Amino acid sequence: MTLAVPSVGRLSETPLPSLLRSLQHAQATGELTVTRNDQTKLIYFKHGDIIFASSRYEDERLGEMLLKWGKITFAQYEMSVRLMRETKKQQGTILVEQGILTPKELFLAVSVQVKEIIFSLFTWLDGNYRFVTQTRPGDEVITLRMSSGALIYEGIRRINDFSRLCRLLPPLETVVNMSTDPRDLFQTVAVRPDEQQLLLLIDGARTIRELVYATTLPSIRAFQMIYFLLAAGIIKVNSLEAPGEHTVVFRRNIKSELEAIVREVISRKEQDDQELSRVDLFELPKNERLAMSAEAIERAYETLEVKDQYEVLGVSRDASAMEIKRAYFRLAKAYHPDRHHEAGMEALQGKLEVLFDRLTQAYGVLSHPQSRRQYDESLAPPPPSPVPARPEESQPRIQPAADPGKRGEAALLAGNLKDAIVSLETAVRQDGTQAHYHALLGQALAGVPDRWSEAETELKRAIELEPGNADYYVLLGQLYMKLRSMGRAIMQYEKALRLDPVNAKAKEQVDKLSKGVFD
Repeated sequence: MTLAVPSVGRLSETPLPSLLRSLQHAQATGELTVTRNDQTKLIYFKHGDIIFASSRYEDERLGEMLLKWGKITFAQYEMSVRLMRETKKQQGTILVEQGILTPKELFLAVSVQVKEIIFSLFTWLDGNYRFVTQTRPGDEVITLRMSSGALIYEGIRRINDFSRLCRLLPPLETVVNMSTDPRDLFQTVAVRPDEQQLLLLIDGARTIRELVYATTLPSIRAFQMIYFLLAAGIIKVNSLEAPGEHTVVFRRNIKSELEAIVREVISRKEQDDQELSRVDLFELPKNERLAMSAEAIERAYETLEVKDQYEVLGVSRDASAMEIKRAYFRLAKAYHPDRHHEAGMEALQGKLEVLFDRLTQAYGVLSHPQSRRQYDESLAPPPPSPVPARPEESQPRIQPAADPGKRGEAALLAGNLKDAIVSLETAVRQDGTQAHYHALLGQALAGVPDRWSEAETELKRAIELEPGNADYYVLLGQLYMKLRSMGRAIMQYEKALRLDPVNAKAKEQVDKLSKGVFD
């Protein structure tokens, strides 16, 4: 695990939202301790998710909070404290055993307590923090049904210090734009309707000051919202460098057209289909959430390897660009990794990650006319072999078998990982000196999480055979990013850029990593 921020530091130097987002992207498991004066608070992470929090501040203990909320009387509070000392049981357990709270009421109370402890940290101007990996909280832990993005959103709403918000934001003349990363765009955050309208103003040309002027939100809420959007990665500070090819394609094929669609949807309020609206990027409609069940996600995962790019998106081969875009936006929301926070989805985190990555790969191929044309050509069946007109020959002529490397390359381009791996493994067994086939095999294996170690071996073999090929270092860097080993990823991208200073993919990935964006 490599964090984009120091694991030990001060909140004045690394604000809490940046810290939480870094731990989420690194899929960290461990304990974050934050201290200020005589107060100590702890937040527990599992694979990047916040699962629990506790506080050594007396007023934030469960009994004290239940008393403040009016859920128990002072007599009940004193009785539970006395029984805690006598029985060594948790206070919540005692309150349930005594019939004062139901198990459901206790669960809800602990959930609110945990969130309030986390939210209170957003109001701290400074404090020391330390993150330690592989520590576990006690048996009382509950798993919060809340994404890190949602926690950051609610926490930032607690910051009511206007001058502090100004200091946390970049200079007001900074131009911001929407992220091109669907992981950022489709976070599960229930943004309020009046705040959603602010998103329509973000066009890559307006400064932060111009956004505050243009929105109908009160200024303090506009500053809170812009800070949240930046902290969660939903919007980015415009780069002064020329955008890479991928960014240009994304902005041309989605962002500009999406903006027009949003305005059309808003102007026709009776229209129900808002699946492309930027005001709906944060949360699926209820009926769509129910339709995409855990069983449906399991089935999609099980059949993933045998699907081509069109089948992954659920569109026909003659689908229009708009149909492909519409399918992508619908499925990107349905398969977003944040969905594992929902009830019944807890065990699907890894599968949602794979589905989301595969969906994004399919869209990347089909959204660009040139790559789609090349892909379609790879799907075309080969012309039939001519049959020689030699009746005197009693035995049929045996055609030579197709090159397994070429066959594997075509299968990989078609998104058929299973066939690609089988064919490319055959190719490297027949001739282990072809760096290109080792690289293709590593790329195919990188699509199967259980085989990432083999993917690393194959990509390293490709580099050993052809050390001057910058693209192989890029592929290895992308694998390390999947492994959340950001330090090793950066090393590979830097090697690629030393060999090829204009390598667009390496420059794009280094730029993302420098901004704390992890694919």
